[in-house]
Amino acid sequence: MSNFFDLDAPIWAWLTELADIMMLSIYWWICSLPLITIGASTTSLFYVLGKKIRKEPVYITRDYFKSFKDNFKQSILLSVLLIIAWTSAILYGLLGIESLLSGSISGVMKIILPLAVVFIFEIIHISIYVCAVFSRFNMKTYHIFTTAFVLAHKHLLTTFIHTVILVVGIILFLRLPFLILIMPAAVVGAMSYFIQPIFDKYIEKQNEELEVVCEE
Repeated sequence: MSNFFDLDAPIWAWLTELADIMMLSIYWWICSLPLITIGASTTSLFYVLGKKIRKEPVYITRDYFKSFKDNFKQSILLSVLLIIAWTSAILYGLLGIESLLSGSISGVMKIILPLAVVFIFEIIHISIYVCAVFSRFNMKTYHIFTTAFVLAHKHLLTTFIHTVILVVGIILFLRLPFLILIMPAAVVGAMSYFIQPIFDKYIEKQNEELEVVCEE
């Protein structure tokens, strides 16, 4: 029993992590409400949770809003582009669902439907990588999108894992709506766990190339 009240006991570490995830999720919901700021709020999630995964010092509130403020201006353009892409994806998805429910899949729809599925898949994962890349690297908007596109297709296993995480998160949320309090940060945290090693590998490779240049 004495171990339970020990501040170094694992239970308190887990409760602290849960409190951090809940706090970050609440910040994300609030900061995403205008919709136009969803890029900045999601990038801030990746920023804070990425630092946690890399075992760097983290101050949840300060770091979240620091990232939100620092990236706000550029994130507006990112958000607009992602909203346009997501709107198109949703319209394609609704068109496909309507065709399936009505049973009227014409010759044209047989082509459009699989293209819509691919398009939705692309938008989901490019959006994930865009926010993840933006949280870690200082790039122009064009380079953020091109880098996100390359990473999403070059690291297909990680992209597939992201799909599983997202699907599991949606299923859990639909069955247990109260998870709304932790789901955003929990999903982004799980994705960050797999994507941060990819970033570290590229950063290490870049540093090695710089060392070679300096030696020459």
